[in-house]
Amino acid sequence: MDANKDQAEYWASPAGLKWLEHEHALDAAMAGMSNLMLDTADILSADRIIDIGCGTGASTLESARRVPEGVGLGVDISKPLLARAVNRAKEEGIQNASFLLADAQTYDFSRQPFDLLVSRLGMSFFSDTMAALMNLSDALTGRGRMVFVCWASVTKNPWFSVPARVAEERLGKLPSGNPSAPGPTAFQDCARVADLMAQAGLSNIEARPVEIELTPPGGVAGAARAASKVGPAARIMKGFKGTEADELAIEEAVRSAFENFEEGGVVRVPAVVNLFTCSR
Repeated sequence: MDANKDQAEYWASPAGLKWLEHEHALDAAMAGMSNLMLDTADILSADRIIDIGCGTGASTLESARRVPEGVGLGVDISKPLLARAVNRAKEEGIQNASFLLADAQTYDFSRQPFDLLVSRLGMSFFSDTMAALMNLSDALTGRGRMVFVCWASVTKNPWFSVPARVAEERLGKLPSGNPSAPGPTAFQDCARVADLMAQAGLSNIEARPVEIELTPPGGVAGAARAASKVGPAARIMKGFKGTEADELAIEEAVRSAFENFEEGGVVRVPAVVNLFTCSR
């Protein structure tokens, strides 16, 4: 896993493990983008599906449910997150789902090719996107296809921009990084990513932004808790060594802002994701 050693270390660190702590809230919030991805994929009941960057397994398990005669393989670089994914499959009695600890940029998947590659937010973290796309193309059958979703820019997503703004007001602003560097919004430029896909030899490429809604549970308080514990606010907290008082103040400010998205006890946060599809 040397190619993405930094990612392996991050997703096993306390920051990465926040996904375990807030698993239910994050999966519920992102159910819309998972459905968008899988509904777009035209899945057949016997398809073999590989899910890249599967985390705690929600997208892999839903993929497996849609292929009763096929299989779903979740791949991730984080051992703790995968351990939870394995347990979820057992808890839910899903026998055609399995999980692999591997760096998908370099691991050889070609011995047993897949019909479909999916990824909910997992494709934008590779240190070498071109190498990853080429390697994952080899993981597919001759008629194989890819469907994956990634975040659009922070400015188009209040889930990111609101916590970032309130954390910066409280603690300060971190230095700006390269927007194309590995991370959640590295694939915000559809044209750039589509060009990389073409250079990697993929075809029938489509890349477009899609407006969705995030549906976190627990009302405004639950939404604010999840959004402020994972993402820009958490990075700012870490960068400035924020205190528990800072954390509580940021969460309260996010809660206040998110009241604009609440109606009848249900929170719907407008969001934009980029949807990518292609063939081998």
